[in-house]
Amino acid sequence: MAGQSSKMKSRLSTIRYEMTRDFIAHHTSKIIPEFTSEDEQKMMEIFEIPDMKTCVVTGEKVAKSGGDHLFEVRGYLKKTGKVGIEQKWNRLPVSTSENIRYKKFKFTDDNDKSYTKNIGWEELTDAEFNLCTPKQQRLYRNIRKWFSYCEEKNVTLGVEMPDSARIEMEKAIDSAMEILLEGIERMKNTSSN
Repeated sequence: MAGQSSKMKSRLSTIRYEMTRDFIAHHTSKIIPEFTSEDEQKMMEIFEIPDMKTCVVTGEKVAKSGGDHLFEVRGYLKKTGKVGIEQKWNRLPVSTSENIRYKKFKFTDDNDKSYTKNIGWEELTDAEFNLCTPKQQRLYRNIRKWFSYCEEKNVTLGVEMPDSARIEMEKAIDSAMEILLEGIERMKNTSSN
């Protein structure tokens, strides 16, 4: 096989992400209850927002209404063995400026070593919670309340992706990559003629 293209290789995580989203939406469609207007109202109540276009972190209006995955699609896979579901249950309205950092809480241990906890999947100890700012405490409490509400409704925000599906995804990516690399080689050959 021809040499790997670093440009295409850099897109493999995006391809895995989108394939996971498509598969998980299908895989969980029959086991995750429908997100109703009652559930939307409960989300707004828990996060203390007037509508689904208000950021749960800042209280400001958000530019897009798609929301951020509370339990990340693939971001927690290595640590939890789970991927985030692709339903409204798992999407919070969050402003773009907060999107990459709002779930990451930084701490320093007794040995002055810094560490981070991601509240999208990790729980804080009482000591860690007490070190948080009031704004962080409020957000953490609200996220924990949302997880509890989802549990009451038999909704799990992170699910295991079946090994068979993961294997098929990797086979498909390998096949597609081989075809693409062959195409690049043919393209290179046309420029030398």
